[in-house]
Amino acid sequence: MAIARRILLAVLVMVGSVSVPSCLFVKAPAPKPVATEQAPLSPVPEITMGDDIVRSAQGDMIASLPKDWMFLDVHDDVSDDLLAVAVNPEYTLSVVFSVLPQASTTSEAYETEGLLGLARMAYQKHQRKAAGRVSLKESYSVTTLGTRMFGQYAFSNGATTTRCAVFCSMLGNFYQCAVVPLTITSRDIPSEREQQAVYSSILATIQY
Repeated sequence: MAIARRILLAVLVMVGSVSVPSCLFVKAPAPKPVATEQAPLSPVPEITMGDDIVRSAQGDMIASLPKDWMFLDVHDDVSDDLLAVAVNPEYTLSVVFSVLPQASTTSEAYETEGLLGLARMAYQKHQRKAAGRVSLKESYSVTTLGTRMFGQYAFSNGATTTRCAVFCSMLGNFYQCAVVPLTITSRDIPSEREQQAVYSSILATIQY
């Protein structure tokens, strides 16, 4: 139970659900944000997916988890914006599903810039929570999976990279899926290629 709470705290720090002292982050040079269009990703998962499902409260978003991944209990630790947190069996990689609040600035960014604006607002939230100690690693972009579109970005704390995808459901709700490496154990985190495969596979299962 103790390790589960430590993992949950590490995940929430990285995705900006809690604030921590700035000394916990290492600042890396930030590339200049440039909006780009990426080639479509494969709509078929690259890894084996399990039977566990993430579902939004309104039923306008569902997604599958990789096989053998486990949900963490988050009900007593975070706000209603968090939908689900899950980790791999080795506790070296996690995925976080959350709701992006319908603040006036967020809605305006989406109306004027689309998914690129939504991605920008989501990243700025991470930066504020981390007191500026994270940096944008991959420029904002839009990718297509079949008929679905996602805004994408990735940010780094100097040691690991968190990959994020944002999207708008048919009901007009904003959601984010973030794949977060974990360094809380002595095990090595998955390679960049393995992390990308998990990220792409989870996105391939998202329906909204």
